[in-house]
Amino acid sequence: MTRKSKPHVLVVGGGIMGTSAALELATHGVRVTVLEKALPGAEASSAAAGIIGAEIENEEPGPMRDLCRKSQALYPAWVDFLEKESGVHVGFSEGGALELAASPSQLSRLKSRRKDQLATGRARVLAKRDLARLEPGLASDLAGALYFQSDCRIVPPALFRAVHLAALGRGVEFRTGKSAVKLVTETRKGTTRAVGIELDDRSIVTADVVVVAAGSWTTLLSGLPLDRSAVVPARGQLVELDLAAPRLNRLAFGLGVYLIPRNDGRLLVGSTLEFVGYQKAVTAAGLHRLLGAALRLVPALQGAEVTRSWSNFRPYTKDGLPLLGNAGIDRLIVASGHYRNGILLAPVTARIVSALVLSRRPPLALGPFDPRRPSSS
Repeated sequence: MTRKSKPHVLVVGGGIMGTSAALELATHGVRVTVLEKALPGAEASSAAAGIIGAEIENEEPGPMRDLCRKSQALYPAWVDFLEKESGVHVGFSEGGALELAASPSQLSRLKSRRKDQLATGRARVLAKRDLARLEPGLASDLAGALYFQSDCRIVPPALFRAVHLAALGRGVEFRTGKSAVKLVTETRKGTTRAVGIELDDRSIVTADVVVVAAGSWTTLLSGLPLDRSAVVPARGQLVELDLAAPRLNRLAFGLGVYLIPRNDGRLLVGSTLEFVGYQKAVTAAGLHRLLGAALRLVPALQGAEVTRSWSNFRPYTKDGLPLLGNAGIDRLIVASGHYRNGILLAPVTARIVSALVLSRRPPLALGPFDPRRPSSS
């Protein structure tokens, strides 16, 4: 591969992260093959909640908040591009997010924790009367809320379908039905580099660059120079309710759950955090907690129909930061560990991967997200 030639890139993982990266690379004329053991988007990508909440998801300033803000700023133009490329409406809705307080003391604690966001205008305080005026469907005895006006939401299955169709339209090849089991490398003149992936039928797919974006399954790939605990699955349970008419107009966080309205009257309630390995399940305890909090926050949900419930695995890292960058082997890039912010971070991650593949400057410094950092293993 010469400096001017475009590489053949092999992406392991056909979820939102891998497919978004493949699409971004394809727009630069790169040949891309995506390996996915099941159907693309069948795991966490389509089962996600769809929160694009750089502010509400990040209390503390730091690299994660910077990364989330960078990605959220990309969203409006990215959505326009996706909808034009695919013809799919992705349900992108602005309107902000609310962090609810059940008592005056809790509201005071929220204000203390969010001081810098309040000072910069990223958040503002809503008193009880203001909250009732903005969202009359909420319980009348809530003490108030913090309002993050720039946060927004999207419909993940529609988003993934748009990304997938756009990638297909740009020539990305998707190979499904076989699992990636091992990273294939070679060593020349003392340098080890990635050259492909071995599949579960022992066949090998070769490429110039390998990108591992396999979410919760990342560290199951043999030969990857990461500790098995660098990324672990965190199970989240969600439930969907239907009242036929919207009761909320914007995202709401409170009592340890989040409420995500859809424009057709459905409401998603999530999410639990459970470290149970790869056991997919919706449990009685999980539903009890989610529904109990939702009914407390929106009393009218007592008459709602429970239309479905599900669980998914989110790729969790110990320090809460994703793994983005080279993992210590030449021509090997890791893009994983996005935990509950995979949908939010898809566009910026795609740009980061593209920049690394094409030897360009990433949109922000990647030091804190180095896959080899001690806190990630």
